[in-house]
Amino acid sequence: MLSAIVRAVIARRWLVLLATLLLTFWTIVTIPQMPLDVFPPFAPPQVEIETEAPGLAPEEVESLVTLPIESAINGTPGVTDVRSSSAAGVSVVRVVFGWGTDIFQARQLVTERLQQAQSKLPTGVEIPRIAPTSSPIGTILKVAFTVDPDSQDMDLMEVRRLVDWQVTNRLLAVPGVSQVAVYGGEVRQYQVLVDPAKLKAFDVSLEQVTAAAAAANVNAPGGYLIDADREKLIRGIGRIESISDLKQSVIESRRGTPVRLAEVAEVKIGAAVKRGDGSLNGQEAVVLMVNKQPVADTPTVTRAVAAALEEVKAGLPPSVTMSITFRQEDYIAASVDNVRSALVEGSLIVAAILIPFLMNWRTLTVCLLDFFLTLLFALLVLHWLGLGLNTMTLGGLAVAIGTAVDDAIVYGENTYRNLRENKFSEHPRPALEIIFEGSQEVRESLIGATLIGIVVFSPIFTLSGVEGRIFTPMGIAYLVVVVVSSLESLLVSPALCAILLPHGRMTAAEPWLARWFKRRYQPVLLFSMRRSTWVMLLAAAAMAAALVVVPSFGRSFLPEFQEQTLVNTLTLYPGTSLEATNRAAFALEESLKGDPRFTYIQTRSGRAPNDGDAGGVNFAHVDVELSEKGLADRPASIEKLRQEFAKLPGVAPGIGGFISHRMDEVLSGVRSQIAVKIFGPDLEQLRRIGQQVDTQMQTVLGIVDLQLEPQVPIDQIQIVFDREAAARYGLSVGNLAETIETALNGRVVSQVLEDQQTFDLVVWLEPSARNNLVTIENLLIDKPNGERIPLSQVARIRKGTGPNTINRENVSRRIVVSANVEGRDLRSVVNEIQARVKQNVSLPAGYFIHYGGQFEAEERATQNILVFGVIAAVVITVLMYLSVKSIASTVMIMINLPIALIGGVVSVALTGGVISVASLVGFVTLFGVATRNGLLLVDNYNTKFAEGMPLRELLIKGSMERLNAILMTALTSALGLAPLVLVGGPGKEILQPLAIVVLGGLFTSTALTLMVLPALYARFGKHLFIGKIFTSELKESKVTVP
Repeated sequence: MLSAIVRAVIARRWLVLLATLLLTFWTIVTIPQMPLDVFPPFAPPQVEIETEAPGLAPEEVESLVTLPIESAINGTPGVTDVRSSSAAGVSVVRVVFGWGTDIFQARQLVTERLQQAQSKLPTGVEIPRIAPTSSPIGTILKVAFTVDPDSQDMDLMEVRRLVDWQVTNRLLAVPGVSQVAVYGGEVRQYQVLVDPAKLKAFDVSLEQVTAAAAAANVNAPGGYLIDADREKLIRGIGRIESISDLKQSVIESRRGTPVRLAEVAEVKIGAAVKRGDGSLNGQEAVVLMVNKQPVADTPTVTRAVAAALEEVKAGLPPSVTMSITFRQEDYIAASVDNVRSALVEGSLIVAAILIPFLMNWRTLTVCLLDFFLTLLFALLVLHWLGLGLNTMTLGGLAVAIGTAVDDAIVYGENTYRNLRENKFSEHPRPALEIIFEGSQEVRESLIGATLIGIVVFSPIFTLSGVEGRIFTPMGIAYLVVVVVSSLESLLVSPALCAILLPHGRMTAAEPWLARWFKRRYQPVLLFSMRRSTWVMLLAAAAMAAALVVVPSFGRSFLPEFQEQTLVNTLTLYPGTSLEATNRAAFALEESLKGDPRFTYIQTRSGRAPNDGDAGGVNFAHVDVELSEKGLADRPASIEKLRQEFAKLPGVAPGIGGFISHRMDEVLSGVRSQIAVKIFGPDLEQLRRIGQQVDTQMQTVLGIVDLQLEPQVPIDQIQIVFDREAAARYGLSVGNLAETIETALNGRVVSQVLEDQQTFDLVVWLEPSARNNLVTIENLLIDKPNGERIPLSQVARIRKGTGPNTINRENVSRRIVVSANVEGRDLRSVVNEIQARVKQNVSLPAGYFIHYGGQFEAEERATQNILVFGVIAAVVITVLMYLSVKSIASTVMIMINLPIALIGGVVSVALTGGVISVASLVGFVTLFGVATRNGLLLVDNYNTKFAEGMPLRELLIKGSMERLNAILMTALTSALGLAPLVLVGGPGKEILQPLAIVVLGGLFTSTALTLMVLPALYARFGKHLFIGKIFTSELKESKVTVP
């Protein structure tokens, strides 16, 4: 059947060419429509549940809110992890589903389970809210709005108002945007700040003031006024239109004299209590973060948001400056452009290599057309498979350059050589028949090479977790190239050869470079055959040395990403105020803003409304963008940043890139490379164990950014109700709690409508009264009979302590000791930590430690690749046997695998001596190419043997005939990756270790293959070739191999 297809392709070659041109045009039109991103989506589906619980302490939030929600969620199909954080007044539960779960189905399942939990939540707790659909790396833009310090008519409250009601609403209307979070500025409120002394003077209670404020802002529906042929809407207009309206609102009337709100409280427009803030380069700012939906294309959404921001910018006051401080598209563009450039440069190198080898423009055209068509059609297939353009899919194409050109070289070079020999033979046959026969000669080896490529890369598809999501698209891209290349050599190459090759001038001599290599190789080949024992011993020694060196290599998960934007964390001791956190951030900004290595320094302190990050006011994110100068020496810039952090007393830093932090969070739930999680029931005991682990980790070389999760007791003012006394006065604890909440936390009683914008109307005590314990004790409480008593008669106020936050994971409390690694490989650091903790930290019953982070993924990936790599080697062995029909020949081919290991190990040793998951993928790729080379050589030996050729002539002629093809394949495969090896930068971080292994391995593999295989055949040829033809020919020729 394949023969019939090839004959049909040759016969209808012009029709095939036309179809190829149409498909090429379609591909060129399709490529710009493919989605663009840095990496494939590597985070599993996650659903965040946020629940506001005003006034509740962390331990109350855990018991009354978080636990009921966790209990409802556990057991949901597809859930792999449930992590939660309970802080003062807020509960955040993150539900992680397994890969492959549809995010919308996951949200539906969580919504159904939440309905069961809502009935168990206490009164006053808001309805749990599912956060908008997003992903860990969904932040596409950060924008800072600052005010000119000399402006008289603009302040941060007005800027926040513009951002909340104009900018945010406009951006949420952009397709693909899921959420906009806002830090900083002052949130506008209508405030009724009650003076307790005036309450007492006018004999008015706080409850009456609250009721009066709520009643002052209502509209009354009046129905319709209907006459014979018309109707009119009747409205009772009672909404507040100005502060004076609110001031004149009556609390009660005594003997015709009204008591107004203004007489017992300060009524004004003021700022809400801040739980978060923002700044840029030492100046207060409103910082806005835009998150995209998981399936949205980042560059498309970013450009749409940027266009919307330009529209908004035109309407901003002149004194307000808008600065885009983070744009993920820039890193995507730089990364993809770098890999795309490497792909183009590699392709040009391939072309440059082929020119002197072939020295025939027709053959060169066939090979290059085959090569470029393979890459183009591979992109089209990737589009059909639903994959986008990212560093990994483009990297798969770059790694497959050698494979793509290999089929073209083998087919084109073999066909041209046959045509040349036929032309100068005594009885030339038709050229098209020679082209068909040339296809027949290499078809089996090409099909075998395709199967090898598929099997060799199969271990990549066994990777799970983040590493699987990252490398699988690269594996798919590689396999697509392998399959497309084979199909293209079957369906297109014969047509191109039939069109171009028969009509050109042919010389009897080979190209000069091919002759030059053969002249240099022949004495080496003869030496290998003559000194076969020494050659084999040398190869065996090199393999043994490589195997001995490998265990000494360091291990890491992935190389460090060369991100221009660093997202660092700044943590102060729990209980620290927002103002103190801001001062620390301002000090850092001031120390760095004059450094030319840093473009900007932006701080986001505390928590933004509706933000899933339940950070306290003692926590801040410090966003730093490196300039070109800073990026040129990135390690030095990061070290400078660490030094400045170290100058801040009481500050625990965490330094890392945006994507690096998010990847760490996906791996372990913690934004650090190493996360030592301690689980147990008692918070105090967890803290003690955590301190012991922290102490042990401080002694480990290479540890940086060491931080013990700050779950510590903080000071509290506790109002303890006297139930017996309250009962005597006819008061319930609920009545007292409402009064306390209104007085100290503030109560939103209504919404004031102002120019289609709504603002909270809040009643609470004035600031001086809220911060005075004596005033709180004397706060008047209404009795059922209308009399009033001070709070001190039914409650006592005391100082106490309680946890600042409580973190849980999979139904157990936990505390984390986190760290990053610098100047040392990750695996050795973790091994040392585990040994020290095991030796020096004893765990009580009911407590256990789990080590999470990057090393866990590296360990899992290494195990998968090694186990399934062995299985793949067995499958390849079987395929080789089916192809060559000889156990001995199969062994000869498979010897190439350990030979290839030598160069890969040497290249790793010369570039730092650390093996990452990317390096292991490089070894997998290397084994595939090495096996193909061995197959080409052994298959040709077998062909010559079948022709009855004597052993010596068989080895010399068989090796010489395949020399050019093997060299071209090796050089194009290796040097095509040179742009990835020689020049680093964004996007190449993962591909560079892979390319280093392949580049180094191919050189040694090719050199040793061309020496070791002939030496083995020269030494053991009588045992490898057993047959009457060989025996008779050997007797007739009397050839002996020295």
